[in-house]
This record gives sequence, structure tokens and C-alpha cells, in this order.
Amino acid sequence: MVFHHLVILLGLLLHSTQVSAAEFTPRESRSPLVVRTTSGLVEGVLDAITASHPLHKWLGVPFAQTTAGKNRWNPPLRVIPHPTRVFNASAYGPACLQGRADGGAGTAVQSEDCLRINIIAPVNASNLPVYIYSHGGGFDSGASSDPKIDGTYLAARGIVFASYNYRLSLFGFPHASEIARRGKTQNLGLLDTRAAVEWLHENVRRFGGDPDKITLGGESVGGEMTNLYMSAYRRRPLIRAAIMQSGDTLQPMWPENQELTKVSDALDCPSGRGQLDCLRTKSGDQVRRTLLDTNAQFQPVTDNVTVWKDFVKQTKRGQTARIPLLIGTNKDEGTLIVEGEPTAYLADIAAYSKSNNLNFPFTHTPTLQTLYPVPSEEYPTAYNASAAMWRDAHMLCLASNLAAHRTDGLALPVWRYRWDHVAGNLNSRGVRIGAFHGSDVRFVMGTWRTIVLSPPYVAATPEQIAISNLMVTAWTNFVKDPDAGPQIPGWRRYDSKDPSTLALLGTLTTGALAGDHAKVDAVCDYWNKVLPQFPQIFPSCGTWTC
Repeated sequence: MVFHHLVILLGLLLHSTQVSAAEFTPRESRSPLVVRTTSGLVEGVLDAITASHPLHKWLGVPFAQTTAGKNRWNPPLRVIPHPTRVFNASAYGPACLQGRADGGAGTAVQSEDCLRINIIAPVNASNLPVYIYSHGGGFDSGASSDPKIDGTYLAARGIVFASYNYRLSLFGFPHASEIARRGKTQNLGLLDTRAAVEWLHENVRRFGGDPDKITLGGESVGGEMTNLYMSAYRRRPLIRAAIMQSGDTLQPMWPENQELTKVSDALDCPSGRGQLDCLRTKSGDQVRRTLLDTNAQFQPVTDNVTVWKDFVKQTKRGQTARIPLLIGTNKDEGTLIVEGEPTAYLADIAAYSKSNNLNFPFTHTPTLQTLYPVPSEEYPTAYNASAAMWRDAHMLCLASNLAAHRTDGLALPVWRYRWDHVAGNLNSRGVRIGAFHGSDVRFVMGTWRTIVLSPPYVAATPEQIAISNLMVTAWTNFVKDPDAGPQIPGWRRYDSKDPSTLALLGTLTTGALAGDHAKVDAVCDYWNKVLPQFPQIFPSCGTWTC
């Protein structure tokens, strides 16, 4: 027995550096922390301190094999389990290889053996509803190990919370001619999402969850991934509801093979036949360093296998999962997006309207200048107008369209919101960026507690804590009963004919205010004439104005 405890201790110590998880082989245990899964036996940890309810946590569990070597740019493969070996699931696994030099919190350790899932459940959980969360990061960064998306506080409200990693950038969306010629999907990151959902569906009962009560959701591209998933897997979604926080439209694609060839040329690999096989002989770190050096860019590919061009049209045709949806955007989504864009600081919006930051070069600039007048009370500078244009084109009108078509055309329950809280103390730029993109995440996850660990941020106020508690309640209520919705005062089911069914969140501590979606969405009359043309393919020169 002493030896057994020493081995467990050794496994925990090895995990403390967040390297690839150690494995050990103690005798079979009846502990509820040892669970037999399709990936083999896994042993989690008890957390009786962090939240109001003691929780069991299984972190960094492989839901698919490594994506290195011959598995690179192939669909995810099931783990071949060892019959007796126990996986130490006491710490997050590595992040997937990032397409940015700084992938953000939780990405210090990266690997191609990154397809890991995390499960958090209340002690003695049984047949609880499940929420699986997709992280954001622009499809080129981020990880489920980011502390701000820790699902501890959601799980403590009586659900099973799961989060997972998916392949990013070049590794997840290569846009390679060799794959296109075979008629296969280029969107391996989306296949990873499906593999995570399938793994959860097969295994979550052993962790205390109900496989028939899974909700998929996420923020930013995590919300976008949710939208892609609902269309790609509409016939057998394996989820009963979805959440889209600040989901974006698809981004423009570069010409097929163009960006991949930048990387292969730098690594002395051919650009035609044999390109992928040659690149598979290179280490993941070599490929990643070259990716960063060449500044090659990769996004989901409109391949008509898993991703289609017009998701609004897909929804109107009923080509989407027939499930309830919670969807919304932040009031000032565009402020952080345009922050580093030089054309956003000129005297007017003409140059910004043709920029790669907005990515809508085929818009009619005089019309935009009428809709977003500078200077005006609403838009005192081009910065304010540029931020609003980005918000409306990329996120607001998508949320408006999906909500309307799912309710009017498909008679599905939709719960729509706008996040209005200005958390000036929880960001480094103060109140001038308003309710910025991503500012809702800590409130929804209940992780306002850790913001003070990242100076110059300061502690949340009592009002902000109460707002967060309300958001956690709303999100977990939806996961528990999507047809009943968030069930907080003032938040009613969305009705396109009733403008007051847009819930304004973040200003009250006790419920939602009634917004006016007819007024908020008025600008979409113009953008809906443009959005069906989007996304387009970048010119080979790299800008819309060359």
C-alpha cells in the first residue's frame, strides 16, 4: 500500500509541470475517481475547496490519438486503451500547437498530442445535464486550460462541465490541394470537435452525466465552431442544445495551397504531390516555427463537406440541428478588434471599409458613411464607427439572422441577449472600449475571482459578483432545461415580432432588461445584402486594395 501511494504521488508530481500526462498502474480501485472510459482507465482528483460544492475533476484525458507524424492532417483516431494502465488525470494536458507567438493563458506547454478533454462533476453526480465548451482564439490560438474558462463554478451548480482542445491554424485547417483533390474536408479542427462530442456521449454517464442531455457551446470562434457543428452534424448532432456567445461569420480564405506553400518552401518540401508527406517528416515544432516566421494564415475552409459558404441560407433551408439555441453578442464587440488597425484612426471610415480588418471590400462606402456618420453623437470618431461596422458585419447580424430564421422558419426555441456591462476595472484599457469582445466570459464562467492575478486588473466589485452569479444561473438553467431557457427575470423567449425579447444583460444584478431588437438590428437591412457574398478569397497579393 505504501508503494501504491508513492506511485500516485509520483504521478501527481510529474503532472505539476503540465507536461504530457504520466501513467501508472496501481491495482484496480473502487474509488469514484477511477473511471473506465473508451480511452482506458483514468483517475481524477477531488476538489473540495474551490467552489461551494465538492467536485470531481478529470483533466487532460485523451479523447483521440496524437496528431503528430502520419496522423498530422488526418481525421482524429480513437485511443487504443490499455486494459489495466491508469491515466493520471490530475492536471490539464498540453495545448495544441499555436498559430501565434503568444497563444494566451494556458498555452505555455504545446504538443501535437493535444486532443484532450476535461470533465468536472459534482461529487455523487448521476444523470446530470452536460455542457461541453469550445474555447475561442481566432482558430489559431487558445486552449481549454485557459484559467478564465475553468468550468468549476458552472459544475458546482449541478451540471457536468467538459472542455476540450481542437487543432488550430495550419494543423487544423491546412487548405491543401492534396486534400481538396481527394474530396476530403480541410476542417480537421471541426472533426476534433465532433470526436470530443462523440467521446463525451459514449463516456459521460460514467462521470455522472446524461449523454442525452449534452449542450455544446463556446465564445468567439468557440461560438462559431458551434454554428459550424450544428450544420455539419445536423442529422445526428448528439447534442440537445447549443450556446453561441459572440459567434463570428466565416473569415475569407487565402487561395488554395498558397499559405501552405509558404511553409513547405521554407522547409524544402514540394508544393505539389508529396507536399503533406514531406511536411509530416518535420517535427511539429519545426512546422510551427516556420509558420510563425512566414506569417502564413489559416482559417476554416469552405469545402462544402463540413463547411458551407452561407450559414444563414443553411438555416433558412433547415440544414441545421433542430435544437434550442442561446445566442448573443456584446454591445461593443468591435473595439478590441480595431484597436491596432491604423485605418480606424483616420478622419473618416473610407479606408477602413476596404481594410483586411473589416474584410468586406465590396461594401458601398457612401452607404456606410450614412449608416455610421463621423463625427456624430453615436460615432464621435472613425474609431467608434469602425468598431461598430465590424461588430455589425461579423457578429450582430449573424445573431439576428440565426435567431429570426430558427424561430420563424423552424419554430425552434431561441433565447437572445446583448451583454452591456462595461467592466473598466477588468481590462487594461478602461471604460473607453465599452462592453468589449470577450468581456462576458469571466462573468458567465464565474471566474471573476482570478482576474486580480493578472495586473493591472483589480478585484471585481460586489455588483459585478452579483451579475456574474446571475449569469452562471442563467447559463446553467439553460443547460438543465433548454426549452425553459435561462429562467431569470426579464429574459423571455425570442420572438422576431416582439422587439422587447432581446435581453440586455450586465446592468442589473437581479435579471435582464428588455432591449429593442428592431432598433438594434436595423443596420442589418444593409448588411444582409452583403453577407451572402461573404466570405470571399483573398487576392494572392494579400490585401483587398492591391
